[in-house]
Amino acid sequence: MRIILLYLLAFSIIPNIAESIEITRGKPLQGGLLVIKVDNDSKLTVNGKTIPVSLNGKAIVGFHRDEKEPLHLIETLRDGSKKKLILKPKLRVYQEQRINGLPKNMVTPPEKVLKRIREDRKQVAKARSYLTSINGFEKVFSWPIKGIITGTYGTKRILNGKPRAPHYGIDIAAPMGTPVRAPQAGIIRMAKNLYFTGLTIILDHGHGLSSTFLHLSGTKIQVGQKVKKNQIIGNVGSTGRSTGPHLDWRINLLKKRLDPHLIAGTMPNK
Repeated sequence: MRIILLYLLAFSIIPNIAESIEITRGKPLQGGLLVIKVDNDSKLTVNGKTIPVSLNGKAIVGFHRDEKEPLHLIETLRDGSKKKLILKPKLRVYQEQRINGLPKNMVTPPEKVLKRIREDRKQVAKARSYLTSINGFEKVFSWPIKGIITGTYGTKRILNGKPRAPHYGIDIAAPMGTPVRAPQAGIIRMAKNLYFTGLTIILDHGHGLSSTFLHLSGTKIQVGQKVKKNQIIGNVGSTGRSTGPHLDWRINLLKKRLDPHLIAGTMPNK
């Protein structure tokens, strides 16, 4: 009898494993973003690494363009019980896109600008590295402009006949000067002219999620400024490596490149 009691006591202090963690928005596929609902006082880990949880009990996870390995989520509640969720990304097939007519120095940059390009990349990485507690990521995103989609996320890029890195954004053609609006609230982390992407804005939506707006002709904001959803932040242009006026809109979850189309949904007609 004593052995049975000791066994039952030991078993009772082992944390319970609940059914699963709730997904409130998004699907597990390459380039996708998922919003997770947990208790606001619980701890959430993804593949063993703790990620932030908002006061509303929301957190986000995502998959890079080529990510194939599953994400293992564990929520540890205050009483020690746990919830688990394994997210395996659905694989996607990406198209090829050929762009010709670019200046040679924008496809194979000369030696004298390589230092600038390296510095540009460092500054962009820093602007995308913030883990702020703002919660713009919790709400539905809108499109920053409306126009004709001329380039999609994930495409294999052939520039002037030379293979280059995949395209990580959505290209939207629009007239020069068209107002660009914030797709969701956040804080401006960069507003600067860069070699490849021209006049560039990076907007921090919280918890490592950011939007980047490329090839602009002008800006309406300052670094550190808080902006609201649909606020005008800049204007469509053709600066940097570009063949005509358009907006290249990108979304990152820290270093992971996400698909804006999956996050904002279908572009509205009006």
